[in-house]
Amino acid sequence: MLMRNAIRWAMAFQNSHFSLAYDRPSITMINQPEIPYDPKSMPGHRGYFETLCRLIQVVLDMLRGLMFTHHSHLRYHEIREYKQRIERIIAEAAPHLKSRERCTTLGEHIERTELRLHSSYFISLMCRVSLDPDTPMDEQRREIVREDCLTNLINTIEAFIELHSINSHASRTWISLQRTIASAFLLVANNNDQLHPQTWDLIEKLEAVLSDHVHDDESSDHNSKTDSAKHLASSLHALREVSAAFRARKTRHRVVPKVVPSLQNTSPATSFASPSSTLGSGVPAYSSGQSVSPDGQIDNILNQVSDVMLFPSMSSGNA
Repeated sequence: MLMRNAIRWAMAFQNSHFSLAYDRPSITMINQPEIPYDPKSMPGHRGYFETLCRLIQVVLDMLRGLMFTHHSHLRYHEIREYKQRIERIIAEAAPHLKSRERCTTLGEHIERTELRLHSSYFISLMCRVSLDPDTPMDEQRREIVREDCLTNLINTIEAFIELHSINSHASRTWISLQRTIASAFLLVANNNDQLHPQTWDLIEKLEAVLSDHVHDDESSDHNSKTDSAKHLASSLHALREVSAAFRARKTRHRVVPKVVPSLQNTSPATSFASPSSTLGSGVPAYSSGQSVSPDGQIDNILNQVSDVMLFPSMSSGNA
């Protein structure tokens, strides 16, 4: 029975990702298996798989709630509740899953970084509604949720980069890649240098990691290249060009202060246009007739990304 439930949760992990990223209904939302706890499992000593299953359970509860209430996005109190549930789950995980210093094996380091990546991504997803200026939300609450979103986008990318430094093969899983790249695009589009000055260095490190993967794929036989490898290359190209475009845009703001308001006079919520307001909120989230620059450069770049590399929409209800 434990083995059967473990297999079902492995399927639930993949199925929930498809539901979040591609706007597909999750079959595990209704028929949810029991978590295969180890007989010796207890708070503070939950293993990696148990902890990951509990995180997926929170996501499935979120999707189920949105479906039954017919809401298009999470309410503020729901975001806080789900975030606190995730934080409690992490707090009950085994010591090596929470601290680098407690890891003694390669496997433990991989489990720790994978858990950080997915838990951070889930929180950013729940908070993503704050990036949509059209979503009705009190501005004070919006700033709180928005900061949580951006912080966890950063955490997602940092975890992926660390995972690659630990073991380059471990960072090739498609779900981890897809979630990290999606997080990078959102972070670039919504970053405030005053609040998160480390963003651009982080994006450069991510580009280097993705470049390693693309280079490895290019060194293989051309005829044996997978579609995933080709889509990863196109996504890396788009990320580089979008980053360059936003940097150029930021530089123009600094060079011509009399024409463009300085960041001190611009609220964090509007310092950088969010994807939902400039690139549309459908799936893919970055394909729209609108653009974030006068010449439409950024939008044109994003439209080059393959349909396979779809990103979750700005609204959790549609994600």
